[in-house]
Amino acid sequence: MLHSYHPFSLVEERAFKKFARHIPGYELPSRKTVSNIIIPTLYDQTVLRKKEEINDIEFLSLTTDLWTSRVNDAYIAVTGHYITKDLVLKTFLLKCAEFKDTHSSANIQAALLETTNEWNVTNKINFIVSDNAANVKKAIADIGWKHYGCYGHTLNLIVEDALNLVKASLDKVKTIVRHFKTSTAALEKLLKAQLQEKPDIVPKRLIQEVPTRWNSTFAMLQRFVELENQICATVAILRKDLPILTVEEWALFHELCKVLKPFDEATKAMSGEDYMTASTIIVMTRCLRESCNQLLLEDFNVTTNSVITALRTGLDKRLEGVERSGTFSICTILDPRYKINVFSDTNEAAKAKKMLEEILASDIRRRRHGENQQSTSTPASIPVRDKFSPWSILNNIVGSQQQQVGTPLSCAIKEVDTYLKDNILPMFNDSGKFNCPLQWWQHNHHIYPNLAILVRKYGNIMATSVPCERIFSKTGLTINNRRTQLKTHKVAQLMYLNVNLDPKRFLTES
Repeated sequence: MLHSYHPFSLVEERAFKKFARHIPGYELPSRKTVSNIIIPTLYDQTVLRKKEEINDIEFLSLTTDLWTSRVNDAYIAVTGHYITKDLVLKTFLLKCAEFKDTHSSANIQAALLETTNEWNVTNKINFIVSDNAANVKKAIADIGWKHYGCYGHTLNLIVEDALNLVKASLDKVKTIVRHFKTSTAALEKLLKAQLQEKPDIVPKRLIQEVPTRWNSTFAMLQRFVELENQICATVAILRKDLPILTVEEWALFHELCKVLKPFDEATKAMSGEDYMTASTIIVMTRCLRESCNQLLLEDFNVTTNSVITALRTGLDKRLEGVERSGTFSICTILDPRYKINVFSDTNEAAKAKKMLEEILASDIRRRRHGENQQSTSTPASIPVRDKFSPWSILNNIVGSQQQQVGTPLSCAIKEVDTYLKDNILPMFNDSGKFNCPLQWWQHNHHIYPNLAILVRKYGNIMATSVPCERIFSKTGLTINNRRTQLKTHKVAQLMYLNVNLDPKRFLTES
């Protein structure tokens, strides 16, 4: 029920009851017991355990989003992201609950503050990511939290604008795909055409575009050109009033797949929540610009080149200031794969380095002040010793060395310089997999102890609001055809448990 979205009525189904009778010593609970006792109790226990777990964290970043279910209930979700003292990135769901009020900025602000106050983390929020909706942005601005509009959503807008240049041709593709999705006879002919060409394969179906996801357009086009021969052969015998695609349009679709692939890779890479992503925003933006420049050197047709130019213009317009973002600059430098080597503007790199030194110096100063206050507030009972005592002499030696540690700023400059001169962490390991920057910090935190503390503040920031969107994908599964009458507060409990319950409680997949 929690893991695989089965309805509570599962315990009343004849086949499941028969199965449960074969489990020694197990008494199957009733539907009401599951709904009214087991789930709420488990929910309360899990919330309490998670609150205890995050009690000592210093920094928490959030993502948030709003969604409307198939039965027209509105929900708000808030996910939290933090880095432990052991430098491990953790994610959890604070809330996925009904949002009854109008989606005004004041109501959204109230819902966000209510959530963070419930968890006692309002003063620990160091960043929040949402979509680019004006009401959400205003709500967050009024609270005073640092905010960034979802990088994935921004890429979505850039690509959508560029694809408007080829809307007429794409509409033809959508019409053909829709026909194969709604006509069983047409689909059977398409599958049969694939098997006639390659009898040993598993035939593929066409992919329909999801309007809110540009990369679903890419997936649709990719599959469409992959099955070009079979589609042409099938459409020819269907005798339906389907759009006719020209040779030039087929060539355009093939070229668009090459053009859109870097943006698809970027969207997927930036949508993770199990690894640092904000540190890659500056890098990815620069790489996508360079991809566009290189694509313009290819022998593409005029229409394709106009799409590439529009993509480049969109990047310049919508992501023009990312290197000037103090937060993302610090995130980038603290990623041992990038440091200051990936800035396209050397002046911005120098500013970012100086900013990091000042932030680090301020943090060192604050911690030293706290340590001094602690030491003076609880004086130790040190025995008075003769000035010729070896212990008195040793105490003077150690004390003089402590005074030579340096000012917070000099310590910060030295640690940053040493870190930047250290070897860059390669993007890939020997197995061809991405190296994890947090694992690097786990092994090197003792060398750069002050910077490692800052990693906990900046490494937890997400580049996108996809973590919340994933919650709503799960919520849609929870409110399936057999669960449309599920109460909204019960949906909230189920979603919380699905995300936050210890995965060891679920059977591992074979």
